[in-house]
This record gives sequence, C-alpha cells and structure tokens, in this order.
Amino acid sequence: MKPRILIVDDDEAITQQLFWTLSDDYEVVTANDMQTAVRRATIYEPAVSILDLYLPPEVDSPEVGLRILEYIKAHVPDSKVLVMSSASGIETRNACYAVGADEFLDKPFDTEQLLSTMRRMAPRSLDLV
Repeated sequence: MKPRILIVDDDEAITQQLFWTLSDDYEVVTANDMQTAVRRATIYEPAVSILDLYLPPEVDSPEVGLRILEYIKAHVPDSKVLVMSSASGIETRNACYAVGADEFLDKPFDTEQLLSTMRRMAPRSLDLV
C-alpha cells in the first residue's frame, strides 16, 4: 500500500506537477482551498501533507495556510506537514514551525530535493506482512 499524500495548493500547474512527480510512489489526493483541504485531511488521514500558505480567500496572507496546518496537526497528529511556499522569510518559517510544520521548501522547488524530503517524511512501508 502506498503512503497517502495530500497536496494543498491553489495553483493548478503546481498541483499537477506535484501530482505527476509523486503519483508513482504515493497515493495522491489534492485540494485547492481550506474547506476541501480540511475535509480531505480528515477523511484520508494523509501520511504527509504538502501545503502552500497563500490560499483563497486571503491570497496576500499566509493565514489560511497556517490555519490548515494547525488543523492537520491537531486532528491528524500522525501526519507530517511539508510547507512549500514562495514566502521564505524567517518570520514565515518560524510561524510555520511554531504551529507544527515538519519541513519547509521554497518555491520554486527542486524536484530532486522534494523527492528526497518526501522519502524522509513518508513512512518507509505500510506493508503489514
């Protein structure tokens, strides 16, 4: 069984790129807003969530992304969260880590760095054999 990944990003091109990059090794679920992200995190309980911070309706602020991060960490405590954002300032990173982020990658992201980070974060195997 493949580890489940939740991608939360409102940019369709990035979501598709992440989906195709990760779908060979992971079961990928996507969301593009807070309501969908919360619902899918609750239902699918992803091993890792990849989260953009700047989401509708507040695309000029990281608040929506931080609220999703807090929700995932509170309601799916075994899930790890990788924040991927173009907002790479130290205050933003500190705010993410303060509410539970496990990793932070800058956008634009390097595919090999993403894959390496995912291998560290996702469970090695979910086989119960």
